[in-house]
Amino acid sequence: MFSVGEYIVYGVEGVCRVEEAGRLKVAGLDKNRDYYRLRPYYRGGTIYTPVDGKAVMRPVLTRAQLDGLLPRLQKLAPLDDIPAGSREAGEYYRAVLSGHDCETLLRLCRTLHDKQTALSTSRRSVSSTELRSWKLAEELLCGEFGFILGLAPNEVKDYLQKQLDA
Repeated sequence: MFSVGEYIVYGVEGVCRVEEAGRLKVAGLDKNRDYYRLRPYYRGGTIYTPVDGKAVMRPVLTRAQLDGLLPRLQKLAPLDDIPAGSREAGEYYRAVLSGHDCETLLRLCRTLHDKQTALSTSRRSVSSTELRSWKLAEELLCGEFGFILGLAPNEVKDYLQKQLDA
């Protein structure tokens, strides 16, 4: 169970602060079940989610974990198990996004970037589902990396580019 005050990554919401945990006295919540009350870091609002719910929740990466990931960025292989059908691919992308594993999200971004680059020579583009998935993956990564680095999410891409160029 996460502690009050701890920052976690929650599903596709991204970085959230645990405001309260346990049996919460909120109308509509099961009184016999433990919940987290989460406050998203980058936007307002409150999220109530069961402690034992299906949404992926994990601690935010540490700076040391991020520093260990950054040198491997250029060597990350594209994803090679994306289903060919558009419906199946959409489900695959949703699973990758909801899992919120940073390395897999980075590989998704790389895969879709490479595909976009290949298609651009024939004046084509990735599908709208792929584009939405790519943008959401970038938002999740920039949100978490920005939180760790003390940067605004819109500054993270420039920071990563400088790290790759160094």
